[in-house]
Amino acid sequence: MWQLLIFILLLFISANKAQAENTTKEFWPEVDLWWRTSPEWRLSSFFALSRNVETNYREGDFLIQGEYSWGESNKPVFMRLVDVAKAEKVKPLMARFGYLKGRGLEEEDSGETFSENSAYGEFYFRVPLKQVAFFTQRLRSDLRWLGPEDEYSYRLRYRLMIEREIISKEISYVPYLNVEPYYDSQYEAIDMLRASIGSSVKWSKWYALEGNFTYQYGSHTETTNLYAFSAILHLFFDSKQDATN
Repeated sequence: MWQLLIFILLLFISANKAQAENTTKEFWPEVDLWWRTSPEWRLSSFFALSRNVETNYREGDFLIQGEYSWGESNKPVFMRLVDVAKAEKVKPLMARFGYLKGRGLEEEDSGETFSENSAYGEFYFRVPLKQVAFFTQRLRSDLRWLGPEDEYSYRLRYRLMIEREIISKEISYVPYLNVEPYYDSQYEAIDMLRASIGSSVKWSKWYALEGNFTYQYGSHTETTNLYAFSAILHLFFDSKQDATN
């Protein structure tokens, strides 16, 4: 399965070498707050920035979401998966819903400021691989209102992801690889592909660090090839009821 995801990524990169001059590099710092209210329910909020390395153009996103996990697996896997201090059985099914507000912090070349309001829903199906890793399929739908006129469109996204926890000297590492195509109603086509490889590192109950490298190909965006590095700080909180369990 790792080989399949890597092959898809290399295929798209190779197919677009001819357009390499239309390339942008960005830095994506982010702070994520996680609040587990019960073993099944979790709330979270993200504060993210994106900065163009060449032009210093920046955009900011604020996101709030909730999720519910359920189900039993025939081959259970016990993992920390970043947000728990001790290994626990990972539920194979999860639904998530949320709201995103994004805007440009500076004017673009057109003199306008980018803005987006988006409501979304996600469904996750996680399959254990030999009881040591997870293969995750994620279906996501974005309902988007863009620009000052709040022009409506929607996106459909399907992500394939593999992740595995490695514990060394009480430190939890969760390396992962994912590939995700986007269908956009504005163009009535699959117009974007995003692939990321990275890992989270956790040695405390209350926080973790994550870094990843992302490649994004867009057929209808100003930048055809986007390369980005993400640096994410995760902060975790538990309800009093859950913390005592």
